[in-house]
Amino acid sequence: MPRAKIWGFLALIFSLSLLGFFIYSIFLIDADYPLPLDLAQLNAVTYYSVAVPLAMVSLFVVGVGFWIGWTIITIKVVPPMPEIVEKKDYSKIKAVVLCIITLTVALLMVYGVYLRAYWALAIPAMVISLVVLGAIFWVGIAIVTTRSTLPK
Repeated sequence: MPRAKIWGFLALIFSLSLLGFFIYSIFLIDADYPLPLDLAQLNAVTYYSVAVPLAMVSLFVVGVGFWIGWTIITIKVVPPMPEIVEKKDYSKIKAVVLCIITLTVALLMVYGVYLRAYWALAIPAMVISLVVLGAIFWVGIAIVTTRSTLPK
């Protein structure tokens, strides 16, 4: 069997196992929660099975932002042409601010997940949902505004 198929089967088994664990932890462990739901009352396995994937996606996005800022800070550039020298270059300052903000957001996210805070799940879920809904809206606008026939 080719190596790519082996990795494909392992990825399939791993993802199905995670799906089974997710369904078990959300719907089968202590499913009789009082409403309104307090996250502190949830079983730890149930809470972390939702919080960890959401935090990982959020931390990945924040990490990409930090990486971009760090790259801008550490990149070596050729000195600009003499006619451009009189302009101020604030890119390094902006990159430092980006790195500070992304580190702060990452630390707040990890701290919020540790505390089992509602905002630690709600804010990333809202942002991810708004991005996905914005992309769907954009595709819809593109479909609506595209001509269906060629001009004569």
